[in-house]
Amino acid sequence: MTTFDKNWEREEQQGLLQRLRGERGTWAKRRRTQRTVLATVAVLAVAAVPLIDYSMAADKRYDGVVCNRSGIADSHWADVAGHILTVKSYEL
Repeated sequence: MTTFDKNWEREEQQGLLQRLRGERGTWAKRRRTQRTVLATVAVLAVAAVPLIDYSMAADKRYDGVVCNRSGIADSHWADVAGHILTVKSYEL
């Protein structure tokens, strides 16, 4: 009887092992897909932050520009200041 029980357990373990090996491919594929989706969402989130920040900054308009030089349009000085601020922020 002892050998029958041992043989039964061994066959049962072999069946479970084969089932687990068969399911491992599906499990690994699902896990790879989940990791890919998570990595894609993370990259998109990181890329979206500067774009959102830039779009909000681009919508801001200045009430006026004060300069002691006459004859040059206020829009020119606003563009110059915007360029300087942009260049300085990239250098940091």
